[in-house]
Amino acid sequence: MRQTRQLAAIMFTDIAGYTTMMGKAEQKTLALIKANKQIHLKWLKVYRGKWLKEAGDGIMASFASVSDAIYC
Repeated sequence: MRQTRQLAAIMFTDIAGYTTMMGKAEQKTLALIKANKQIHLKWLKVYRGKWLKEAGDGIMASFASVSDAIYC
């Protein structure tokens, strides 16, 4: 079996103060997470990013170029 390698730029984002926000206004925070996901999906498409994983308020994506990751 032949192994291949691929270079990728990884972007990880999260919402600052997420835990505090959940404690104060859970429904509002969940709506914010939903909106945040939609924004990320839009810009990932524009900059050719690949959605890898979502964990709570965090989103991980990969890009073929560092420039695309930064601009996204």
